[in-house]
Amino acid sequence: MAESFASLAPNGRICVVGAGFMGCVIATLYSRHGYDVVICDNQPGMLESYAERARPIAASFSDDSADVEAMVNRVRTEPSLKDAVAGAFMVHEAVQEVLETKRAIFEELDRLCPPDVVLATNTSSFLISDIAERVSVRERVLGIHYITPGHIIPVIEIIHSSFTPPELVEWARAFIASIDHVGVACPERPGFLINKIQFAMLTEIYRLVDEGLASRDDIDAAVRLSLGPRLALWGPLLTEDLIVSKKTALAVTDSIYQQTGDENYKGRKALRDLVDRGDLGVMTGKGWYAFEGDRNETIMERDRQLTALLRWLREADAANRLKVR
Repeated sequence: MAESFASLAPNGRICVVGAGFMGCVIATLYSRHGYDVVICDNQPGMLESYAERARPIAASFSDDSADVEAMVNRVRTEPSLKDAVAGAFMVHEAVQEVLETKRAIFEELDRLCPPDVVLATNTSSFLISDIAERVSVRERVLGIHYITPGHIIPVIEIIHSSFTPPELVEWARAFIASIDHVGVACPERPGFLINKIQFAMLTEIYRLVDEGLASRDDIDAAVRLSLGPRLALWGPLLTEDLIVSKKTALAVTDSIYQQTGDENYKGRKALRDLVDRGDLGVMTGKGWYAFEGDRNETIMERDRQLTALLRWLREADAANRLKVR
């Protein structure tokens, strides 16, 4: 089934179901990249206001008013789901985050769309298997989850279930690449990938606030000027390779575990295996990643990148420009 989309054409039709904020973003993004887009909603007011709400999104892609209008006008509004899905190679659902609402829509989409039409959901919390509970051709259902603001943040989660063929996941990667985004795949589980990571950090931060251990400003400064720049440049695993020995990382996690008894801090098998193999990071030439260049030059380049980003952050003064207090 998924193989039929291997040579995806840039003039194919996509139906977006749900004309709220995320549906508006998704439809406009698809239009920007040349797809023929139909957006459907059962509330006439949402369709009537689409163009007005889409223009600021389109304007983030182009300063040319003609380009903006072309992006917006390329999206056709359609109240009838049956008419909206006609001729589409993919239907992307982006309705409110209510499980029964999504189930009912996918049940209807399963009836209206031929078996080779991909049915995608933008769910941020529900399992794909739960959404597709009443779908007969479940193997064409997967999650394509945008991270707000979806037209700017370049990563999209590809959520797959036990019944999702690997070919469809790879098809989704190729499709997402066609809109200049990056697909990251993970099996269905609570929190998926990004929220699982994000709320692991936030939950700990909420605990610090509850216990009065650090102020709001100190927490934000600590993350913004230490963790944040490194994660933005390299991600967590490459950062660890570049910054700290795996032996030290393991010792720190074990120490926190011994002091707190919190299983979340217990050194994991993946980290222990690296230590046992002697793959400690840049200092040994291999950690999570393999380093091919000269170690000293790699460290110097690390420092150049970090210095440049921190200089930009200071000059940008981003938080103050938001006028918060």
